[in-house]
Amino acid sequence: MLLLAACAAMAVAGCAVTHTTTGPETSASRTAASQTKASIAPRQRAAAAAAAILRAFAVPPGAQRLQKAPEAVKVPISILVSATLVDDVSFWRAPGRPRAVLAWEQAHLPRRFTPGDADFGPPAWDRTFSLSPVPDVLNGRDLVVEVAGLGNDQTAIRVDAQVSWQPPRPALERVPPAARVVTVTALPALDPRAARLPAPVTITRLAVVRRLAALADSLQLSTIGPGASCPAPLGGGIRLTFRARAGGPPLAVAQGPAACGTEAFSVGGKQLPALQITDSFIPHVLKLAGLHWKVP
Repeated sequence: MLLLAACAAMAVAGCAVTHTTTGPETSASRTAASQTKASIAPRQRAAAAAAAILRAFAVPPGAQRLQKAPEAVKVPISILVSATLVDDVSFWRAPGRPRAVLAWEQAHLPRRFTPGDADFGPPAWDRTFSLSPVPDVLNGRDLVVEVAGLGNDQTAIRVDAQVSWQPPRPALERVPPAARVVTVTALPALDPRAARLPAPVTITRLAVVRRLAALADSLQLSTIGPGASCPAPLGGGIRLTFRARAGGPPLAVAQGPAACGTEAFSVGGKQLPALQITDSFIPHVLKLAGLHWKVP
């Protein structure tokens, strides 16, 4: 997860949307309804987690809660860049200087929070305090405390409880069961000094094809938000092309890593939402395929 300055409007990603449809129910509409229900559960857990994190904020002595955001902390310095973000926020005014107030907060937060990244002013300072992710449900759970001076020995405090949730992968974003063949291709890197690439290998052993398909299907949807600032991809990586028969049209293609460590995935030539690749994905592919490549 990247902690970056971003638009606070990203918090609306945690809001539920209700759609009203008319006409006969179809298999596609039932699938869509099932997907929506499946995504609501982690989103609701994220909202509940954010509310609990916000309550964990230790109120400094003499602090008063504010109904409006002070200009000094109206826009957050740091935010989880996620397309599935719940951001619960509160504002306070406390006596004392900003860095002293932030130090007091760090000393009095519950010990289950781990101090993380910090931004140093002036005019504002912040510190992120994190809880461990909940695998496959909540990708990030952060409390971000930002402080700025208001003059007259007073400090404005912004408290953000930021929770990113993992949406379910659509049922249709899978390697079709008709796949009987897979071609493994090493992709060129931008580095001209990179070693010569090995020739693509086509695998027809059904047990191996199914294991590779299951590996591609195990990747989660990427939740990298549109405000993420990722380094330009340097090329390299691997492509898996699944077919019903050798030489046949592609049924599904998985290719990566791309920007922000994502995996491009298509079924029947239709590009689907990006997946999040893992560090072990390419080594696992090569191991299952019995290939001893050095992929750039």
